[in-house]
Amino acid sequence: MKRNYYFLITLILLVTFFYIPRANAYTGFGHNLVRIFASDATETPLRIIGNIFEKEHPQTHISYDFTAPGVFYLLNIKGDVLPPDIYITSDEKYQNDVMELADINSYKVFAYNHLVAVTPFNNPAGVNASNLISKLMDKNVSLAVASPKLSPAGEYTMNMFRAINKNTPGAFNEIVGHAKQLLDPALVMSLLKNRKTDIGIIYASQAVELQREGVRINVIPIPMKYNTKAVFAISVFKKFTGHLVTPRKARHTKEIEALLLSKRGQMILKAWGFSPVK
Repeated sequence: MKRNYYFLITLILLVTFFYIPRANAYTGFGHNLVRIFASDATETPLRIIGNIFEKEHPQTHISYDFTAPGVFYLLNIKGDVLPPDIYITSDEKYQNDVMELADINSYKVFAYNHLVAVTPFNNPAGVNASNLISKLMDKNVSLAVASPKLSPAGEYTMNMFRAINKNTPGAFNEIVGHAKQLLDPALVMSLLKNRKTDIGIIYASQAVELQREGVRINVIPIPMKYNTKAVFAISVFKKFTGHLVTPRKARHTKEIEALLLSKRGQMILKAWGFSPVK
């Protein structure tokens, strides 16, 4: 009986020894998982940069959550989601809001972006650079934009319409009155892919992404006097309510931040339509 007891204890110790490291590496428990919440506008280049980091750190896995920054902020206020280790957004406002919740006192700007107007390749509404504003105001021309309620891109878009309104009084109400407002630009991209809208307002980087996917589109520049420079920033969380950051994880999050700001990271961002800071 005693032999069976010692055998059982030994078996439990062996299982514990071999199982727990695998759980850390593959299921994300412990020090080997870095969780990133990011604007969906950064998904493709961020995954490329993340893959580089994982290859250089084979015991570390990165998990991603891409959605509108406002959704993340509201869920964290309510405590409905597990806090991330890294937060990336396209608006400094959301970084400042999150700083009130987490133990961080700064963030770093790593890239810029701007808005473009995009039409399906066949361009049924006949939109071009010279008639863009009149087409935006035309209620017979379908227009899809991101909502300003939860997406920084939506707020940038509304600021663009306000700037147009200064030169063309009444334009703001006419444009917003018929625009279809979606949760974020990724949904606008979907409409453009399926030719379900005449005009979509998205980030320049997202237009590049559509083109690289083989989607045939026309990209119409928006004059800078109306456009807004979108600021993409990263913050690393030191601690969060109910969230433990170990020294190893803290080191890895800072290394990911450094990679994003490195020459390699900046070249990848530029290749995908962002304006790098370096």
